[in-house]
Formats: sequence, structure tokens, C-alpha cells
Amino acid sequence: MKIHPILYSYPSFGHFFLEATFNMGRVNIDALKPGMVLSEDLKHPNGRLLLGKGVKLDLSHLRILKIWGIVGVEIEGVTEDLRPPALEEIDPAVLQAAEKFTQKRFACANLDHPFLQELFRICTLRRAQRMVLKQTSGGDGISADREAAPIYESQPMYPFSDRKKDLNSLVEEDVNLASLPHIFTEITKVIGDPRSSAIHVADVISKDPNLSAKLLKIVNSAFYNFPSKIDTISRAVMIVGSKQLSTLALGTSVLKIFQDIPADLVDMKSFWEHSIACGIGARMIASYKNISNTERLFVAGLLHDLGRIIIYKHLARQGRETLLRARRTNCLLRFAEFEILGFDHAQIGGMLLRKWALPFILEQAVEYHHEPFKSKHPLEATIVHIADILINALGLGTSGERFVPPIIPEVWTDLRLPTEMFAKIVQLIDRQVEEVIHNFFDDFTP
Repeated sequence: MKIHPILYSYPSFGHFFLEATFNMGRVNIDALKPGMVLSEDLKHPNGRLLLGKGVKLDLSHLRILKIWGIVGVEIEGVTEDLRPPALEEIDPAVLQAAEKFTQKRFACANLDHPFLQELFRICTLRRAQRMVLKQTSGGDGISADREAAPIYESQPMYPFSDRKKDLNSLVEEDVNLASLPHIFTEITKVIGDPRSSAIHVADVISKDPNLSAKLLKIVNSAFYNFPSKIDTISRAVMIVGSKQLSTLALGTSVLKIFQDIPADLVDMKSFWEHSIACGIGARMIASYKNISNTERLFVAGLLHDLGRIIIYKHLARQGRETLLRARRTNCLLRFAEFEILGFDHAQIGGMLLRKWALPFILEQAVEYHHEPFKSKHPLEATIVHIADILINALGLGTSGERFVPPIIPEVWTDLRLPTEMFAKIVQLIDRQVEEVIHNFFDDFTP
């Protein structure tokens, strides 16, 4: 029975999920079930009482606990810890099953690179720990993983000579893509006016009650983790910054444009989960690199796969064939796009942002997130490149890609990131992604 040596490069992986010592009767968040009863008051690290002793947990509690970033609670009647086991506590058979699954996901990745090795280690042990927790709380933790849902050729494919389509026509033919929502255009105009103040920006945003509500949810969430509540847009502009808040407004505005995507091609909730998680990851990496407007990187990550939605919406048959081709040949989806369409989703995304006259640096990050060395702003494109690889590895949603993309060694060298930081980043992403999704989509159900 062989276990990949990467898994043993650290003596214990228990710290990955845990920030506190687990006492007797403490149950990890992933092992909680409806009906469990709190044996102690549950308090936020800042001292605020969240739930009282004796509360019987239901599904809404479990979701909220994840949003609050709770990693474990004391439960009545539990005689032993239900927590992610350390590496040495995991059954080798479970580790082997987890490694086998991870190897499939990393089939196209260059595992000789230290960053990919670290991701492989994180993802394998993360999966193994969850499998053990599933066994502990009931169920077959080492059952085979299902393949993605089959994609059927409901209609004959176009002859190859008819599949090619002019790149610009994809956007020109859709009147909904002709321009950004009016509210964002107004915000951009006000910010560009040197005579405008933060109050003017707040006044424009406040014209859209739905947008205002979503932005206030975001600035009051774990996305920022401000110590006190921000209850007005004007205060949000003052604290977050007008350019930063307008960038977030762009992200929320764009989501309204894309509807009526064929469900058999992509699950839009899963698509936006992947996109939002990528945005969060890019923002965290940007913060590490001391980039001032980290919201710009969040939106770049949020929009990085936007071109795929256009393919699925306007070239549904060809889009279906790219998914089939990638699955049959076990290649990366973007290579199937090149083969079937003659271009890929990143080119479409860059073209769309260019048409919208968005900041050039944002356009470049989207268009070159698979080839940062071609960008005129390689730092931002590289950050989205790394974040996309990270989120694909973690399996947080999907835009259709089944594999972890390879990393470009040269851009990683230029970025100069320590590989050991990513265990913490993964932990933070897990805590933020669900809350941010709920803030963007009020009706989102994980």
C-alpha cells in the first residue's frame, strides 16, 4: 500500500482545520448534525454571545456557524472528540483513497513544482480528514467518488467548418452585453470627476437599494471583518474607499446580466461559487503582496471565467462539444476550446471587459490569467492565475474544468510567495466563501 511521500513532509496536518485545543465533547463544524445540543455557551472570539447553552441545532444554525467562522463547539452526550484527525491518526486505506482521488484531479498539473506539491498535500489530507469525519458521523467515508454528470449530445454537432465564429460577434449580438448596468456607469463617472467627494459616490450607489443592501452585507461580513457595524453607504465609502467600493459594485452588477444559461452545460450556482472563491483567493494573495486596492483583484477573480458563460449561452452546441472533448481526451478545457472554437474563454472575457471600458489592468488580469507572461500587467494576471489553480484544486464550484491547471514556473518565481502560506489561505477561504456567496445571492443554497 503506497502513500505519496508528499503527505509525510509535515509531521501533522491537524493544525490545518484547528485553531484551538479541542476538549472532550468538542465537535468539529464538519461533523455537526441537526438535533445536536450545545453543552456550553458559544461565543465569538470577540466575546459576543452567539448561541446559548442548551440550544438544539438545526440546519440554519449549521450554516450560520460556518459563516461566523466557528471551527468546533461543545455538544451534549459526546464522549470523544469529533475533529479532523492528524495525519498519523488516519487509516492508510483512507489516505490511499483520498490520494487516488486527488491524483485524478492533478493529472494535468506539474507536480514537480513546490506550489503544486503543497496543494496536492493540502487537498489529499483535507479530503482524507473529511472522509474520516463522515465515517465518524455515519456513512461510508471511503466510497467511490462519482464522476461529474454526463453531458449528452442532444443535437448533431455543426460541421467543423461552421463551428468557427468571429470573436467580436459573440458580444455584439447580445444587446444585454452591449454596456454595463447604468448604475455602475454612473458610479464610474462620479469617481472620475475630480470635483466629486465620497458623499457624491455614496449618493449614486444609494439610488439602487438592492445594490446598497448587498454592498453593506459584504462590508459587514468576514470579507472585511471590521470590528463595528457599518450601517450606511456613506460610511462604507469613507472606510473602504470610493474606488474599492465601486469595484465591488461592479462585481454585484455584472451578476445580473448573465441568465438563461443551459443547465445541462453548467450549474450557475457552482459557477459563481468557483468565481467568488477565486476572487477571495486573489484578494488574499494581493493583500500578502501589499497591493492597495485588493478589491480589484477580487473582481478580477470573480470575472476570470466570464467568457465561458458567453460560450455556454451563445454557442451552446460548441460549448457542449468542448466539455465532451475535454472529458474524452482528459485534456484541460481551455485546450478543447481552442480546438473547437479557435479561441478560449479568457480571450472572450478580456474582449468583453474591453468593450465595457473597464480598467485596463482588470481586462489584462482576466484575458491573461492562463498566460500572465503575455500581460502588460503581469502581477495581477499572475495572482489570478495562482488563485484559479488553488480554487480548482480545492474543488470549490466549477466553471466546467475537471482538472487542476499547471502552474507557469517563471511567473511563480517572480511572485515570490512562500508555499507554507497556502494552508492558512485555504482555511480563510473556507470561512469566507459561503458568507460572501450568500451576500451576493440571497437565495443561494449550498
